[in-house]
Amino acid sequence: MSYFIKPAEPGDFLEVAALDRNAWPAEPDTFIPDGEHAWRLWCEYATVLIAVEPQEDNQEFVVGALLMFPTNTSEIFLHKIMVHPDYRSRGIGSALMKQALQDAQDVVLLTVNPENSPAVRLYESFGFQIRTRVDGYYRPHEHRLIMEFKPTP
Repeated sequence: MSYFIKPAEPGDFLEVAALDRNAWPAEPDTFIPDGEHAWRLWCEYATVLIAVEPQEDNQEFVVGALLMFPTNTSEIFLHKIMVHPDYRSRGIGSALMKQALQDAQDVVLLTVNPENSPAVRLYESFGFQIRTRVDGYYRPHEHRLIMEFKPTP
């Protein structure tokens, strides 16, 4: 498979929103995909990187995406990274993360379930460190670690 990473354009929002619905489990009380209206704004005003696979008809299929946006504390929040289920375990998520962190000028934050040890270790392998733990981050039973990545000057 050959894919490449590029910044999303406003016209990519429908494909990214479709990926969002497809990439995450739709379990009750655990995940709500972001709507097309949010992806439309993010593709124009936030940092959205997409991994695309060229198709035979000169079209591109979005196989992965990463979303980051600035916070009111002058940091960047990595809100979401996702890969189409049929394209996982091919390094796409890692490539998206590497590109995003390479381009980062400020501290990058993310949250992760503290019981998701593989994800915590993965983020640590990219240079993230645990800043703090917040119990009841979303709901009383949903805890999160806030992790941070500090770019080198």
